[in-house]
Formats: sequence, structure tokens, C-alpha cells
Amino acid sequence: MPAYSSTGSGNVHIDVALSQISVAYPQGGFVGENLFPSVGVKRISDKYYVFGREAWQADLIDLRAPGAEASEIPGMALSLDSYYAQEHALQIGVNDEERENTDSPMSPDRDATELVSSKVLLGREVAMKNLVTTAANYPAALTTTLSGTTQWSDYVNSDPISDFKVGKRAVHANGLYMEPNTAVIPYQVMSILEDHPDFIERIKYSQRGLVTSEIIASLIGIPKIVVPGVGYDSAHVGQAASLGYLWGKDVVMAWVPDRAGPKIPAFGYEFKQGEQYVDRWREDPRKRDVIRTTRRYDLKLVALDSNSKTIAGYLIKNAVA
Repeated sequence: MPAYSSTGSGNVHIDVALSQISVAYPQGGFVGENLFPSVGVKRISDKYYVFGREAWQADLIDLRAPGAEASEIPGMALSLDSYYAQEHALQIGVNDEERENTDSPMSPDRDATELVSSKVLLGREVAMKNLVTTAANYPAALTTTLSGTTQWSDYVNSDPISDFKVGKRAVHANGLYMEPNTAVIPYQVMSILEDHPDFIERIKYSQRGLVTSEIIASLIGIPKIVVPGVGYDSAHVGQAASLGYLWGKDVVMAWVPDRAGPKIPAFGYEFKQGEQYVDRWREDPRKRDVIRTTRRYDLKLVALDSNSKTIAGYLIKNAVA
């Protein structure tokens, strides 16, 4: 394939410089890989290993006589579920007139790349949020809905620290035997928690009296807190704008491994084929270039029980009013 030329005729070129802009584009307010680490896959679709319980079976036949073979144990079971890395792509046109009226020819290309990349990543964020805030994806013991005086916006009666501890113990006892190490606390919830008397009371003699996400993390015993504050418009094209916070008022606690791997237990993975990239091509009749961002992925909850419900997370619905 010939190198891309803005005076070419319809040739498509994967643009390395624009791909770097796309990959490095700030994901401010997004959860992304903090909750669903990416696992690189070679095929668009395939099966993957699920988190099994084989490692906890005490093998009482591990004695080996001299000269004898060691007893062999079965490996982890292969899930009947599969991933399919669907292609997600958006494109935008950059007109020659726009380039001619800017100081740097790169600015329109950069702006276009950031726009389509942000919308591709926003689509992934919406899919992720819908997946992990659906109570039906959790066993009954691993989800709760707060209401009235139990919601954390009720500073007199609610007990958020206890609610977090209940969730941690539930995840530990319901098959994972590890506590969640990551919590997604949306901006609307975190802004309420920072002024909650339960947290202020616990730090008033040892801190400045200013509650931060780091202090909340230490008090609830969850090392990593992610505070998504991204907003989005839920209206369709042509409809009146309907703006709001994407992540709403639900809190998710999850076990997220330090490194991603198909045989490593986790709350969820993004099965991603290849890298996110940008390509572009010339449309001479319209005197413009078209810039497209593409990402192939599938979001999966992978630590599941026999009913295909996650055992590696805990969901708190309607944490605040």
C-alpha cells in the first residue's frame, strides 16, 4: 500500500502519528481499564478460561513414592462462553477549507482524531457502565439497593463505612476468598461522602479535617478508588439534549488483578484484538480527508458462578438520593 498523500486518490493509510494521538487521548472522568483491564487476543472470537475453584481443592493424594509419578490434576475448565471482539469505529471529514484557515495543518487532523476517539471510548464506557450496574448480573448476596434513610445523603442515619464492609465480606465469602481492591464511586456519590460525618469523625483528630478519596480508601480498606465524572447526552440525534452523569449514583466494588491474563481471576476483562488505530483516506470530489478511529473489543464479566453471575464484585444501587 503506498504512503498516504493528501493529494492522492482514495488510498487508505493507517496513520501512526494520529494513532498515537488517539491512544494517548486523555480519558478524563472515564473508568476504562481501571475496572476492565485489556487482554490482547489474536482472534476476533474464541473461548477463554474462566475463574474456577480448582486451586482450592485440597489434593490428599499428593504423596509420591520413590520412582513413582506424581499424581496429575486437571487444569482449569474452559468456559462455554466466548468473546467476540466487535469492531467499533467512527469517522469524520476534514475539509481543505478548514486546513487553509488554521495556523497548523495538524490542528484539524488532531481535533478530528480526538473527537472520534473520545466518542469511541465513550461508547465503550456506556457499555461498561450498563454491564456492571445491572443488578441481574450479580447474585442476590452481592448486590443491595439503598433507599430513604440508608442512602448516604442522609448524614444522620446512614452508615457508608458499614455498607462498604458488608460488601467486602460478601465478596470474600461468596466464592472469591479475596476482598475487592477497586471501588468505582461516581462523582455524585463521592461529593456526598466527602462531607459525611462518619468519615469526618474518624479523621478529625489526626487529619486536617478535609476528607479526600485517598482518606476514604484507607478508611474503607479498598486500595484504589476511581471517581468517574464524565457526562453524556442520552438523547438521540435530532432530539433535545438530555445531559447527565454517565455513572449516576451506583457504586461498584471489584477485584481487579495487577496484571491481565486469560487465566488470572478478575471481575472483568476487555478482550481487545489489535490496537486502537486511526486511518484516513482522500475524497477528492469533496475536497476533504476522512479520519476514522477503530477499536475491536468485547467486555466480559469473567469470574462467574454456576448461574453466570459475577462473584468478583459487589453493587450498591442508589447510594445517594
